[in-house]
Amino acid sequence: MKTYIQAAASHNNIAKENISHGSSLFPCACYDNWLYANYPAVNLHWHPEIEINLVMSGKAEVSVNFETHIVSEGDIVIVNKDEVHGFFRYESMDFNCRAVLFHLDLLAGKTADDIFTEAVGPLVQKEKQFINILRPDFICYPELKKSFEEIFSLYHEKTPYYKILIKSKILYLLYLLLPSASVSASRNFSKRNASVKAAIDFIGENYNRHISAKETAQIAGYSEYHFLRIFKAAVGTEFSKYVNRVRFDHALVLLKESALSVTDIAMAVGFSDSAYFTKKFKEEFHITPLAFRKGK
Repeated sequence: MKTYIQAAASHNNIAKENISHGSSLFPCACYDNWLYANYPAVNLHWHPEIEINLVMSGKAEVSVNFETHIVSEGDIVIVNKDEVHGFFRYESMDFNCRAVLFHLDLLAGKTADDIFTEAVGPLVQKEKQFINILRPDFICYPELKKSFEEIFSLYHEKTPYYKILIKSKILYLLYLLLPSASVSASRNFSKRNASVKAAIDFIGENYNRHISAKETAQIAGYSEYHFLRIFKAAVGTEFSKYVNRVRFDHALVLLKESALSVTDIAMAVGFSDSAYFTKKFKEEFHITPLAFRKGK
């Protein structure tokens, strides 16, 4: 079974994803997502699909639009289209959640009907959005959980005509969520959040070369001093550490999927010195790059 981490990392899961979840004819996909010592984070990113996660075990720190939540078994995490989000290991716990991602194109016909006008359209236009965190005491939680699990099973079992059932059950999820877990979308997406999102995109596109805080601050529209304070407050970590995390995401893939030397990988992901790369890699993952490659 393909995991979300494997799918995302192998397609540069940084900033805006350049991976399509599903296909143009059926834009929906389901993944298992794990965090553990060798994969401690799914770094901040965003995509046009709505993402619904059900926490299966453990705890994690979830950031959605630069607001942090601690989630645990049974919690449901909903990420609206284009929302910046990431999952981070919490207190060295292993973590597992399942994710259903779908593009709203899945629910849109060639011509607008009442369903699109009343339910899908406001989500497409970002006039409505879902509450991000739903706990097990939420009003329609049992029905939500049951429908989510049915979608996940259908996707992986692929019985005849399973796509029909998945589409119907996603519509049922909207039927449950819109009356009780949706709010009018805020048009006041702060300058800070927009600037940090621009910085994250810039880092994701340029991780393989030297990136200075000054250069990134200019992209974000702040002085370097104010940018570093704003970035840390929003992302929860220093600028340089975040840049290294992005580079490590790509390094992990190269270590497992290529025959490049550690030196070549260090250079490919933006480190100018392989010894420094190894030092920082070990600080982050408590294992050397070679040991990670060998699966120790």
